[in-house]
This record gives sequence, structure tokens and C-alpha cells, in this order.
Amino acid sequence: MKLFQKLLITPAVLGLMTPLASSASELNFAEVSGYSSSEEIENIREFDISNDIAASTSNLNDLEQIANDFEAGSFSSTTTMSGSASFAIGALNNSDEDYPNTSEAVNTQYSYNVDLNTSFNGDDNLYVGLEAGSANGLILLDSTNINATTDTLYLNSLFYSLPVGGWDLAVGPKLDQDDLVATTTTKYSDSFLFSGGGFGNNVWTLPGLTGSGIAVQRVFDNGFNIGGNLIGTTASTSAGMFTKEGFDVKTIMVGYDGDNFGGGVIYTKYDDIWDVGDNTAQAWLNYYNVSKLALDTWSVGAYWSPSDNLTTNIGADIIEAEIGQPSDSFSDFTISADYAFNENNSFSAAWTNSNFLNTNGTVDKLGDAFEFYYTHNVNDSMTLKGGVYIASPDLDRGNGTTIRGGGTGDDFLLLNETIYALETTFKF
Repeated sequence: MKLFQKLLITPAVLGLMTPLASSASELNFAEVSGYSSSEEIENIREFDISNDIAASTSNLNDLEQIANDFEAGSFSSTTTMSGSASFAIGALNNSDEDYPNTSEAVNTQYSYNVDLNTSFNGDDNLYVGLEAGSANGLILLDSTNINATTDTLYLNSLFYSLPVGGWDLAVGPKLDQDDLVATTTTKYSDSFLFSGGGFGNNVWTLPGLTGSGIAVQRVFDNGFNIGGNLIGTTASTSAGMFTKEGFDVKTIMVGYDGDNFGGGVIYTKYDDIWDVGDNTAQAWLNYYNVSKLALDTWSVGAYWSPSDNLTTNIGADIIEAEIGQPSDSFSDFTISADYAFNENNSFSAAWTNSNFLNTNGTVDKLGDAFEFYYTHNVNDSMTLKGGVYIASPDLDRGNGTTIRGGGTGDDFLLLNETIYALETTFKF
């Protein structure tokens, strides 16, 4: 029994014992010795305190329950809170002449997340996500909160989910594309530099856009699954949702998960270029010399676990850009794997090859990127990750090895760079 509970119950026990002590002090032992008749003995035999003991035990149990309820509800009886904090340090070696200020840089970053889950009937959930961090650094790990660039917590997610007729439904004013995803195209951990560098799982179909929206999914008993979502990224602005001026994103998915293998297909349609940052978005438009750019994206992937320790993955993205050129599509291809030595130690590796659609309709190879990292779980609440990311471009445009979008930003750039990073994550 916890100390807090003991403090509540102890006074009650003392209160119950006080009448018994008082009765004992008033007992005349001389008279007791004179009780010799059978009638008097029979009366003594009829003296039974079992009812009093039972009542006292019941009172103690009630008090203990009250203490438990009070302690459990010290935060909330319906809401649970979890979170994480990540610290990272990395060294960047960049040989691109266009970025001389980052050629030999040591950079740090941090992130902080708080997740609140509230259930009102045991089956539903109101999710609130809060984030803070330093996403403006040179090293963008998976833990980086891309929109968090200050020490101030901000609301990044707010939606309500519940089961409806065998389906899972989520709706809210701050719903991410990837908040409710039934289909698995890869099981690669994707928790180091690939995701931050723009080569993560389903980076084209599920970039994590946030807005007002709705998402549904269903997982069938035979292993098949299906799902979809509709996100209005401009729903809270004057452009609105489901309007010509608004920017809506539509996603559908289907897949299968077996005992040790599976895969799926995810399709996403963008009404216009998505808001991944003003500079980057403008770079797209400047590069293709258009004011509006619609995209249709496909992610196809599969995974296989030949043993309990090893999981391998293969996948590809196909991007169709509507710019009126003879060839409007380009793609990327990725192979990845995770190997667990034991429950606390694992090694992960990934390779991706990307190409790019030029303004004249031709497709050039952008280059290759690799990552290798090691994960060590110190305990249930602390994890260390260390590894390296290597990018090797194939294109040489002008002075550097990037494809320039113009304006103040760059897109589809692949720098000649190597990044070493070490990250510590605390979960609570």
C-alpha cells in the first residue's frame, strides 16, 4: 500500500480501535471469575465480534478505494498524458560550393512533445498534440518537429476518433494525413535522418500535411485493409475548404498484412503545390515557371520478415506533375532493412535513388542517399541513436550539384554531404 493511502487509512483504524480499548479498560476481571453458572458461560459464548470485525474491514476497504480513486484522478480520471524529449548533436561536412557556410558545421537540435488522450466511453479518443523544438537547424532528424522553431509549446494536432460500424473514424480541425493510416507499405524504422532529409517512408503521398479534415480506415480479419482521408489545409483561412481557392489533399489506400509479409498502395492527389514552406513552394513554381502546380502521387511498397530479427523493405514513389510536358512524371526507389540483435539493440540501413523532372520534360537522375544507424534502448524510457547519412548527387548544375528552383528557396536539391549524428530520446 502506498504511503498516501496509509496516511488516509491510519486515522480510521485508530478510530475503530478506540472503542475496543475503552471497553477493555472498564472490564471487571474479578466479576469475570465469578461467572460460573452454565447460563452465564452460555452468555459469554454468545458474545461474537465477527460482525464488528467484518464491518471494520469493509470500512477499511472503502477508505482504500477512495484513496485509489483520489490518486488516480490527481491528473484526470479520463485523460492520459505521454511525451518525449530529444537532444541531438551532429557534424555536417558539405562539399557543395553553393553552401560555404555549412561546409564544416557542428549543430545541435532538440524537440519536446506532449500527447494527451481522453476517452469518454472507453472506445473513443480525443487527441491533443503539443510540440516545441528547434527545427531551424542543419540536422533534421526524425524526432524534429518541423513546425516547432521556438521554445513555446504550440498545438499541432487536435482530432476526435471513434469506431463506427466496423470502421475507425477521425475528424478534427488539426488532423494530419498520417494520423489514421491502415496500409503499411514499409516497416522500416525510418527514425533517423532519412525522414528529415525528405527521403522518408511515403514522403510524397503522406508528408504529414495538417488541416481540417476527416479520415476513415478498416482492417479486415483476413488481413486486408482500406482507408482514406480528406484534408483542407486552408480551411481556417479565407480560402476555405472544398473551394476553388482552397488547397485540399485527398488520399486513398489499400493493403494487406500477413504473418511475416505485407504491403500496399497509397494514392494522394494535391489540388495545388502543398505548403511545405514558403521558399520551397515558391521554388517549385519558379522552376517550372507556373503559378499553380497539381500533383498525383503513388507509393507502392512491400515488406518481408524472414525471421524475428530481420525485416526487409522495398518501395517506390511515382510523381505526376501536371506541367504540360511530354513526360510529366518522375520517381524514386528505396531499399531498407532493420536487424534486431536483441530487444535493446538494433541496426538499420537504407538506400534511395531519386530522379527529377526537368522543365523540358526530360528526366534526370538526382542521385543517391544512404543512411546507417544503431539504436540502443538503455531502458524503457531512454533511447540512444547514432549513425551517418551520406548524399551523393549525380547532377551538376552551374557551380553546385543541385537543381535550382530560383527565388529565395531551393527544392529537389541533393548536396554532396555527410552528416554524423547522435540523439538521445527520453519518453515519459
